[in-house]
Amino acid sequence: MTSEQGLTNQRVCVGVAATLTTLSIIVVGLRTYTRAIIVRNFGLDDYAMLASLLFAIGYLIAIIVLRDNGLGFSGQVLSPEHMVNQVRTTLAIQVIYYILINTIKISILFFYLRIAAGKRLEILSKCTIGFLATLCTICVICSLAQCIPLHKMWDFTGEVDGRCINDTALFYTSSSINILVDIWILILPVATLLKVRRPRKEKVALVSIFSLGVFSTIASIVRLHAIRIYTESSDPFFDSVPINLWSQVEVNVGILCASIPSLKALFLPGQRQRTRTSAYQYHSRGKSGAQEVGGSGTALAETGGKSKTDSFALDNMEVSNEHDHGEVLPPAGLQSQD
Repeated sequence: MTSEQGLTNQRVCVGVAATLTTLSIIVVGLRTYTRAIIVRNFGLDDYAMLASLLFAIGYLIAIIVLRDNGLGFSGQVLSPEHMVNQVRTTLAIQVIYYILINTIKISILFFYLRIAAGKRLEILSKCTIGFLATLCTICVICSLAQCIPLHKMWDFTGEVDGRCINDTALFYTSSSINILVDIWILILPVATLLKVRRPRKEKVALVSIFSLGVFSTIASIVRLHAIRIYTESSDPFFDSVPINLWSQVEVNVGILCASIPSLKALFLPGQRQRTRTSAYQYHSRGKSGAQEVGGSGTALAETGGKSKTDSFALDNMEVSNEHDHGEVLPPAGLQSQD
């Protein structure tokens, strides 16, 4: 591979990573301002998204470290020191990625808990959060224990005794589960949408907003193809660019899709006066009742006089009460993943 090809690979990967991470910083910053200052309702979903942003910045830093150690160049032209540094940094990226992608999804599920006025969505969201936390822990442990001793992972001399797991199986398994969970999170609030008393045109608009997460899911699928390129490559140092490129697209698009809908109040000043309007009450006994919804609104559930959850709501939104446990529609849009 020529040095020009290596430099081109570097520029593309670092350029995309820096651009997308900068956009994520801006959007999450605006989200934080909107939720903490304008809406005055900063919740667990917002904290989780801030954590996601920190790991996204960490991922960008790791990409820069890879660049300084020959990212995109063939292993034939890299020094042993650069190859060792790349492998060590790749290990750090694996850990960062697993925490980052799952934190994005957990942020979305915490948002679902804000709008859950019935037990179904609440229980399913909590169970999914538990599953993701367990999955993340397993993936991180497997990454850190993929070679025993760990430094055998970057031993190119064959002098270190030990053994390594099949990391290809880990990559494919975790990525496949990741895609399935993406789809699950997308369909999870469908029952809520079906209960909304709005004109068909507005329902179509709501579905479109909820479907923003499809873009992140598509990136996850493309990343799966990049994993195949990487794991089957005869020169993984050169072919490490596609997997890092699409991982960056996946996580940052997830952050953007999950955060942009939260900015509604920022661009609708007339609604800021009504952001503390009580919309729905969800009592500890499981009975929910429809209350007033106004402006960008907030869905307020109280137990014993204290707020259980508080979220956005759509203008004049109404939810059908045909079932015993209704569910409240989210705000101006879905916070999508990852």
